[in-house]
Order: sequence, then structure tokens, then C-alpha cells
Amino acid sequence: MKKYIPVFIAIFGLSFYLVSQGVFNFGDPTATTASKQVKQTKHFEKMLSSFKGTTRDGKELQSKDLPKVVILNFWASWCTPCLEEFPSLVAFQEKYKEKGALVIGINTDEVGDRKDVDKAIKKYKLNFPVILDKDGKFINDFLVNAIPISIVYKDGKVQEVSQGSKDFMAAEFTESVDKWLK
Repeated sequence: MKKYIPVFIAIFGLSFYLVSQGVFNFGDPTATTASKQVKQTKHFEKMLSSFKGTTRDGKELQSKDLPKVVILNFWASWCTPCLEEFPSLVAFQEKYKEKGALVIGINTDEVGDRKDVDKAIKKYKLNFPVILDKDGKFINDFLVNAIPISIVYKDGKVQEVSQGSKDFMAAEFTESVDKWLK
């Protein structure tokens, strides 16, 4: 019997180790992060499905009228990374507008900064609709806490959430868009 004691100790130790790993992995932060991302994605999709806004030039935009690919781009005239994205967003809109894609800019400037917004639109020759989020409705609805942020949708489903400056004409992104539009 004495010769089996080391075997029992080894089995008990291995069992204790495996059970403790199972217990401690329940708190795995990657599972929480993935769960949060799924909730965020579902929320963004719900918000797009009921999307309704008026552009700065008075045109109504509604979810039912949106094309196959939509990029919601949250920006402000004082935000340098936001402004850095504009050349690629303008080029993207130019290339894909007729193919079924639309960029919608959602400006988050304060109400009194309208002149700065107009200057930015003119300077960067924005060729996509811009909604002035004067009362913070869109920022609140989409739970935006930092800009720039762009939410890319295909057929109402989130394909990508880009935080920070992005090159929308990068080959990797345009290849994906080309596939989505087929």
C-alpha cells in the first residue's frame, strides 16, 4: 500500500491543479471582452436599423434609404485625427458612391462652432452628407466616448468598428468593400 501513496498524491495534485484552472478561468477577461463586443455590435446594428437624421443642408436620411455599405464617421472640427481621415473618406466616397456605399459624417462640435464645421467641410471638400449632432443625440445613442470612431456596416450588420484615424483607401479595406458590394 505504501508504494501507491506517491501515485495517489500525484493524482490528487493533478486533479487539484485541473479543477483550480477551471475555476480560475471563469474570470478570464478575454471572455468578458468578447461578450462586450458582441453587445456593442448588436447595439450598433439596432441603432442603424432605426437611424434617422437631417443633414446640415436639410436632407433627411433614414435607415430604409441607406445603401448596402455605410460608414458612420463621428468627428469634430478641432480633432486632428478626425481631419487626417478626411482625404481617404472623400476618396472612398468618390470611388464607391455609385457602387452602393455611403459615408455619413456625424459632427460632434458644440452648437456655436458652426463656422469651424463649415470651414472643415470646405477645406477638405467633403463629398458626403454631414449631420450636425447639436444635442448629442447620436453620440449618446451610439455610446461614443471618443472620436474619431467609424462604424462600418454591410447590409445593416457591423463589419468593423474603427477607433482612431484610419486610411479608408488602404488596400486591405477596399478589398473587403469590393467583396461586400458584389
